[in-house]
Parts: sequence; structure tokens; C-alpha cells
Amino acid sequence: MVLDGARTIGGTKIFLREGRAGFLLDFGLNYQRWGRYFEEFLRPRAARGLFDLWQLGLVPSFSGLYREDLVPLDLRAPGEAPPLEVHALFLSHAHLDHCGLVGVLRCDLPLVASGLTLAILKALQDTGQAEFYGELAYCRLRSPNAAGELEADPSGASLGRPAHTADREPPPALQRLWTTLPKQRKALEPAPISAPRPEYAGVRVRAYPVDHSIPGALAFAFECADGFVVYTGDFRRHGAGAGLLDAMVADLQRERVAVLVVEGTRLTREVQQNVTESQVCANARAVVASSAGKLVVADFGPRHVERLQTFLQVAAETSRQLVVLPKDGYLLEALTAAEPTFSTTLQHPNLAFFTRPRLARDLWLREFTNRHRARFVDAAEVRRDPGRYLLAFSFFDLVDLLDVEPEDGVYVYSSSEAYGEDNRVDFWRLWNWLRRLRMEPHGFRWEGADERGRPVFEGGLHASGHVHPGDLLEFIRAVRPHHLVPVHTENPAWFVENLRGEPVQVQPLEDGGTLTLSAN
Repeated sequence: MVLDGARTIGGTKIFLREGRAGFLLDFGLNYQRWGRYFEEFLRPRAARGLFDLWQLGLVPSFSGLYREDLVPLDLRAPGEAPPLEVHALFLSHAHLDHCGLVGVLRCDLPLVASGLTLAILKALQDTGQAEFYGELAYCRLRSPNAAGELEADPSGASLGRPAHTADREPPPALQRLWTTLPKQRKALEPAPISAPRPEYAGVRVRAYPVDHSIPGALAFAFECADGFVVYTGDFRRHGAGAGLLDAMVADLQRERVAVLVVEGTRLTREVQQNVTESQVCANARAVVASSAGKLVVADFGPRHVERLQTFLQVAAETSRQLVVLPKDGYLLEALTAAEPTFSTTLQHPNLAFFTRPRLARDLWLREFTNRHRARFVDAAEVRRDPGRYLLAFSFFDLVDLLDVEPEDGVYVYSSSEAYGEDNRVDFWRLWNWLRRLRMEPHGFRWEGADERGRPVFEGGLHASGHVHPGDLLEFIRAVRPHHLVPVHTENPAWFVENLRGEPVQVQPLEDGGTLTLSAN
């Protein structure tokens, strides 16, 4: 059953039942639906817990899924909704459109993901704003006060979520990360990470590493009575891990794939250039090398560690320091706990951390600063020698450039294109900032004289995290599924049109739609 994300890019929530076993495959935040009701300064009320999300249809209306401590007394009890028995949540990767609502799920529901994904979930919660629906790795338990408002335990006591690594034995450093809370010294029942299992609730499961724009992405294959049910999550074939897909295909070709649940993010793009990460590196290097003496700002997506590594290489080759925010450094520490090879990036001599004005510092930030104090730089240092630095700032960090006071700086946009009206408005704001700061843009420009214009993206400075349509078609034909269910797409008709005549039954579903196989 596709609970959400059948015809939208993001918000993926899938339920798989095999016999008596029930599994969730991702539980993401649907940005399109979320944006109908909420924005930066209009958010769900923490004191009302699940109430706002339930009333607005932003979480599936089933019982058996949600934290009891988030159910206010006046909510139509989830127990009155149809039951959905779930034994584990399989997370493909740590982008919020796939994991952003995990915080509302039962605290005892096991998470199954790669060690890298678990490390990212922990880092996101440790360094985030602690919205209740973003409690990805541990739950701050709540209880109603005299007014019926849901309050978190003032001691900071938390309940760790049980988890399994799907790919390898969890190393001790990852165990320490998962069971230690930097924001609150007191932990309530921390739950260590368990080793991978060949089966869950009696169903054998295989995990396949796939290439995506975030470390640790996995696809899953569930061995069911009718054959394998395969969920790709988000994947591609043009990044550094392109060969991973070939290994997955070779394994699945030896099996009967009954159902393939597959993403189709890029099926509505006007431009279908398949820019690779190596091309991004070459193009970015050319821009930075031609900007000697000038400050360069690189804007790329949060948790896009491969892109961070690309710009770190560019910084080293152009004799600059790549300056990232402390939360990016904390993420690298978390990744190193799961996979020690990331220490090469964390300890790179061309990597530094930016210190910004703060009235208060969270405990995680104080501790991170103490560990790396000699590697911090501030706005005054960047202002004195702008040609020495490459700042990794996003749109939301632009205000800190007012302290830097760049003169004839360069702004390299190396992130995804705009989707929807809200994103278009953000790019109009970005354009105004760049004009105000007199920064030369690369990778993005505004076409039009005012806010009624549109953003244009060019220059080969971004490689998509999603599979190209040509590679997608080749993948489907190689796997030879009997049924195909499109998700994470606005164009499910593409599958019908392009697979006409193939021995595969395309099953486009609406949210809430179900595909039932004979043995079930």
C-alpha cells in the first residue's frame, strides 16, 4: 500500500504486508502537502502533539503507528482508525522527504537502515531545533499538564529508538554516538544498535547500497511468497558509486522480482542533462581558479557530503580553505563514527569551521568547538583575506555575509533546481541578496525585471541525486519485474508510455492505493 508519495516528489510512505508481517518503507515529510498549511513561521504546535498533523491529513489515518505520548486527550483517538500492524521501519536514506516524520512513530518501532543513515539521523536531531516530528533517533517523552498541553520532561530524559544496521556490524563508535545525548546529559533507556539480521518477522530481507546524493542510501528486497518485492528508494547511476547499481541488478537478475517500487523524480524535468559529479568538480574548479583574490561562496544542499568533498578538493587545488558550518562538521564526525574513512574529510587540512555570533550555544556546539577550536575562523578573518577562503553557505546563511562584507565576490549555486511557487520566491530573494552584496552568480540567474520572473539554472554545477530517465528504463528492463509501482514522481504516466509492450504490468497507484498479489 502506498500511504503517501505516490504522485508527489517526496513524502514517501509505503506499507508492505507479507503474511502476518508488516513493514513501513520510509516515512517522509511530504513538502508539497505540508506547504499547503505550514511555512517557516507557521508550524505544528508542539503542545498539541499529533493533533495538527492528524487533523490536516499530513500523517496516515491508521492506528498502531504513533507515539502515545503525542496523542492529546481531545484527539479522535488513533485507536478508532483502522489498525496497521508494523514490525519495523526500513529507511532508504536520511533525506527528510523520506525520514522527516519518523519522530511521530512509536518509540519502540525498530529502525532498519545503513549505519551511515543512522549516524546522519542522530546528527540531525542533535544539532536541530528538536521539533517533535523530527525526533529521529530518540524521543523526548511528553505528558499532559493541567491544561491538557503536552510537555516534554523538563529533565531532558529521552527514550532511544531501537535500530538495526542493515549493511554491516555497527562499530563501537557508532554505538556511542547513538546512545549518547549531547543536549541532555540524562538518557532514559538508551537503545543500542543491533547487528544486521537476515530476516525480520519471518521475512528474509536483502539490503543493497545505491548511489545517491547522501551517504548510506540503500535499496531493499523482501523475499515474499510471490517473489521479491524491491524498493529502490532514491538512486542514480552517474555519481561516484555508479557501480553499486550494477551489483544490485546482477543479484536481482537471479531472482523473480514480483514487484518493483521505483522512483521517477526526473521524469518531469525540462532539461535532461546528465551532469556527473566529476564534471561539477571540473566546472567549479574553473570558476574558483578564475576568482583569485575574491571571496567565493558555494551553495549546496544540506547533508550533500559528496558535494562537500568536491568543493574540498577544489579548495585544496586552488589554495583555499573550505569553511563549513559547525553542524556540517558534527555530521562529518557522526559519519566517521559509522565509517572511519570519513575521517579523511573531517581532518583534511583545507577544512575549517565558521564561527558566527550567538547569544546562546547548545551543548553539542560547545563540545564541538572545544574539539576543533584551532580550526575555527570568523567573519573578520574572512574579511581580511577573502581570496583565501571558500565559504560553504546556503540561502539560509546569507545574513552572515553582512559581517564578511564581500567585495566583488563570487556565488556558486550548486544545488537542486526550484520546485513550486515557494521555491521560486526564495530564488527571487537570493537574487536580491546577490545584487545587494555585489556578488557574481554562477549556476543560477534570475530572468526578469522583478519578482514575476523565474530562476534559470546553467553551468554544469549540479549533478542530480536521481536517476536519469534513460538509465531508469535500462534498470527496469534489466530487473524484469512482473509488476511496477511508481512513487516519488509527478509523472507516473511516463512508465506506462515507455514500458508499453514490455513484460511488466505498470500499476500507478493513488495515495492509499493497494497492490495485492495472489499469495497474500
